[in-house]
Amino acid sequence: MKKLFIIIIIALISNTLSAQTAYLNNSLPAFSVQEQENEDGKKEKKDKKRKDEFKIFVGANFNQLNIADERYYSNMGVGWDFGFSYKRGRFFYWEIGARYNNPVYIVKDLNVPPDSTSLFDDAFGVRNIDIPITGGINFLSVTSRIIGLRVYVSAIPSFAIGVGNNDHGVTKDDLNSFMLYGQAGVGIDIAFIFIEAGFNYGFTDLFKNDFQSNPYQLFLNLGFRF
Repeated sequence: MKKLFIIIIIALISNTLSAQTAYLNNSLPAFSVQEQENEDGKKEKKDKKRKDEFKIFVGANFNQLNIADERYYSNMGVGWDFGFSYKRGRFFYWEIGARYNNPVYIVKDLNVPPDSTSLFDDAFGVRNIDIPITGGINFLSVTSRIIGLRVYVSAIPSFAIGVGNNDHGVTKDDLNSFMLYGQAGVGIDIAFIFIEAGFNYGFTDLFKNDFQSNPYQLFLNLGFRF
C-alpha cells in the first residue's frame, strides 16, 4: 500500500512537471511573436513618418553679374541646367543632390567702342558642378503623394569645370574655380511631376580680377519624382 502511494505521488509530480514545461514552451513563442509584432508595428509607423523621394529635373536659368566697376556693365544671359537629388522628410525635409549648371553671362566693356573687340563683348557660358544642400517646409505634407507646396533654402558649393566657346578669350583660368551660393525657392508637386522656381546669389566673385563680379541667377526647373 505504501509503495502504491509513493508511485501515485511520483506520477502526479511527473505529470505536473510535464504540464508546466508544455505551458512554458507554448507561452514563450507567443510572447516572442507578440514582441516581434510590436517591433514591426513601431518600424512600420516610423517608416510612414519618413518620406523618401528621388528627383530628376531639367530647367532654364537667367543670369547676370553684380559688377561694382564703372568700366563694365552686365546684361542678362539665358542658360540651362539639369540634375538629380535625394529628398527625405514630410513637413520638414532635407535634400541633397548634384546639378550640372551652365549659366550664360553677358558683360560689356563701356570703354570700348561698339565696333571694337574686347574681352567682354559677348555672351559666354560657364560649366559648373553644383552640390545643393537644402532644407525646406512642405505646407501640404498630408497630401504630399498627390500635391505639395514647398518653400526651401539651400547652400550650394559650386565647382567651375570649364568655359564654353567664346570669341573673346574668357577661359577657366580667368574664373574662381570654387564658388559658394545661397539659394531660396518655391516648389509645387503634382503627382509625380514637380516645378521649382527660385533665386540664387554667389558670395564669391566670378572673376579673379580685382573688381566685384558676384553672379546671381533666376531659375525654373521641371522634373519627376519617384
